[in-house]
Amino acid sequence: MNLEERVQIAILTKYYGNLLTERQKDILSMYVDSNLSLAEVSEELNISRQAVKDALDKAFITLKDTEEKLHFVDKDAKLKEIIKNKSPNQIDEATKLELIAYLED
Repeated sequence: MNLEERVQIAILTKYYGNLLTERQKDILSMYVDSNLSLAEVSEELNISRQAVKDALDKAFITLKDTEEKLHFVDKDAKLKEIIKNKSPNQIDEATKLELIAYLED
């Protein structure tokens, strides 16, 4: 797993991590956050390498499928883009309406 994939999984976990089982969270954290290999995770948890891979695959599918359905990460990025260079005083009525329209979409 390359750095870009790790960052993507970390972001998805921030939004949807509570949908995972505790075991999946633990394995995902060890693999992504601690950068352990499948073998190292399996040794640490005293389970097979295949069990680690299966748990990771299921976790990845859950996170990615949920984002495909809800688009929270995409929406958050778009909202940040809209208000990125505006101070609170610069958010005019048109910007507020744009944000509301986007959120309702």
